[in-house]
Formats: sequence, C-alpha cells, structure tokens
Amino acid sequence: MNKLVVDGQLYGGLVQGIGLALSEDFEDLKKHIDLKGCGLPYILDVPDDIDLIYQETYRPNGPFGAAGCGEMPLTSPHASIINAIYNAAGVRMTHLPARPDKVLVALKAKK
Repeated sequence: MNKLVVDGQLYGGLVQGIGLALSEDFEDLKKHIDLKGCGLPYILDVPDDIDLIYQETYRPNGPFGAAGCGEMPLTSPHASIINAIYNAAGVRMTHLPARPDKVLVALKAKK
C-alpha cells in the first residue's frame, strides 16, 4: 500500500474534523457563497505537528488485505475539541461550529 496516500487520507480527515468543530458553517447559503466563506480551514489554520499512529490489520476480503481509511479520522476530532472546550471553560457546545463568539455567548449565559 502507498503510505503517502494513507497519510493524506488521515491528515485530510483530521483537518475536516477540526473545521467541523471550529469553523465550517453551511447553514446560511446566501451568506456563504464560496468555500472560504463557509469556513473551510486552510493549511495555516491547523496544527502542523500531528502524529499519526498506524494499526495494520490484514483484511481477508480487501484488495491485497487492505481496507479503506478515509472516514476513520473524521470520527473524533470534533468531539475531542468540543470536550476540550467543556473541560477548559465549563460550557457544553451543542451546535457546531464552536466559533469564539458562540463560546463567549455560552460563557455569559453560564454566569
């Protein structure tokens, strides 16, 4: 298998999860008419020191024992970020993205 392709899938999914948690907003289609306006993260918006840990498991029904890896990295970044906000600030964000203005409103409502 091509490790660079796997790396690309993993980094891409992690960045997508960060965007989902903090910046991506597709609800107002009149306001968000392009990808930048929708809050997609750019390369400088995400950490550049992400360590990938690999778990290789042979899949007897996959091609050459392989399985897909594209969806897995999107399963936890947003939940981890929202839990970190809760642990740091004591407010539970229930509607994403958790932009700073929304966190501030939640903090004021907590008092």
